[in-house]
Amino acid sequence: MSKIFLETQVPGIAKTYEFSADSVMTVGTVKRAMIEQISAVENMTVFPDPDKVLVCSIDMNGLLQDNETLGSIGVKSGGKLMLL
Repeated sequence: MSKIFLETQVPGIAKTYEFSADSVMTVGTVKRAMIEQISAVENMTVFPDPDKVLVCSIDMNGLLQDNETLGSIGVKSGGKLMLL
């Protein structure tokens, strides 16, 4: 288990955030934590239906599946994600 530092873009509100996660965490777990933290920081509901939010890897040019672990799919520290 190693710490991964991620840059996450949210085009819906034109903002970028920084997060840390463990390499053994699933994409779904990280996504839910990001949504919760972004909503808290912005003091509003940014994503009305969190289950429909997609996670895209800018570095790998593709969508990430909720059941995949970050380390197993090659997400590395400094990686860039986008929440759609």
